[in-house]
Amino acid sequence: MPPRKRTRIAEGIYQDKSGLAATVKVGRLQKERRFPVTTPLDAIRSWRIQTRAELDLDRETIRAEVAGTLKFDGDRFLARKKGRIAYKADRAHMRAWYPTFGQVPRRKITAEDIELQIGRWLKADVAARTIRHRCRVLRECIRTLDGPKARTPVDFLKLPKPPAPAPAAVPQKTIRDVAAKLKAAGLEKDYARFAVRATTGQRPTQIMRTEPADIDLKRRIWFVRPAKGGQPIPMPLNREMLAAWKAFAKADAWGVWDTARAADVLRAHGWPAGVRPYDLRHTFAIDHLLAGTDLGDLQGLLGHTQIQTTRTYYAPMLIAKLRKVTTRRVIGLK
Repeated sequence: MPPRKRTRIAEGIYQDKSGLAATVKVGRLQKERRFPVTTPLDAIRSWRIQTRAELDLDRETIRAEVAGTLKFDGDRFLARKKGRIAYKADRAHMRAWYPTFGQVPRRKITAEDIELQIGRWLKADVAARTIRHRCRVLRECIRTLDGPKARTPVDFLKLPKPPAPAPAAVPQKTIRDVAAKLKAAGLEKDYARFAVRATTGQRPTQIMRTEPADIDLKRRIWFVRPAKGGQPIPMPLNREMLAAWKAFAKADAWGVWDTARAADVLRAHGWPAGVRPYDLRHTFAIDHLLAGTDLGDLQGLLGHTQIQTTRTYYAPMLIAKLRKVTTRRVIGLK
């Protein structure tokens, strides 16, 4: 049925072949009513005034119901984080709570509620590390809005423990081939970021935090800003590292970048499927261990707060290294 052709005769009041119509819109709320053609305009205007007041009241009621829900407060929290490193990942972790708790008043969510949700995620095969990140972001949201000492429903929960890390080394030839393809494709920023990651073994977040003043090309030192609560690292730069940072500066690759998009670019240029670009960091560490670097020195290079972290990650390589040492020691007893 074709729409009625109507003529505006006053604000919010229209006339068509069937008579008069009046509309009122307040935000997303809207009402329309039809009147006989003989209805005085003053009567229609009175209806519009009364209806607007009702819609204003409805809107305030809706606002009061929405304000304070997890989704409302979660979106406020995310708005403060927009543009920061890892914003997209944290946004996904925050929004994972919305299907269950989005319309629930945030302060009414209990530890028992969170435990039940964690159980549902575990049954759905959500990774333990992902669940821990979701809990971290929820805690951060509450403490950002309520204060750094505010209690949260995840404070005393026993969270699922991620499986022991299994670091993997990427063949040096693969790294060289990917770098060459990025360079040949004219992807200067992608090449520079990849080169810095491959040669220095630092986390993407630490590279993103780096400012030009942190790189002393003359003295060949990079003052690495900490990540994950680690210590600042004054990293001496070898020839390859220096070349990578010069390419980085030339490409103006400073600032935050999308690691998911960067991973897609690497895979499109020869990076092995199923292998994380983060394994560039593990490759750096493994190569150093096999070359004889002391574990304490490696801890410093990687920025680990505790040496046990370094030992846990690279235990297989340590065993291989010790095996070489022990096989050399022959006393000669029969």
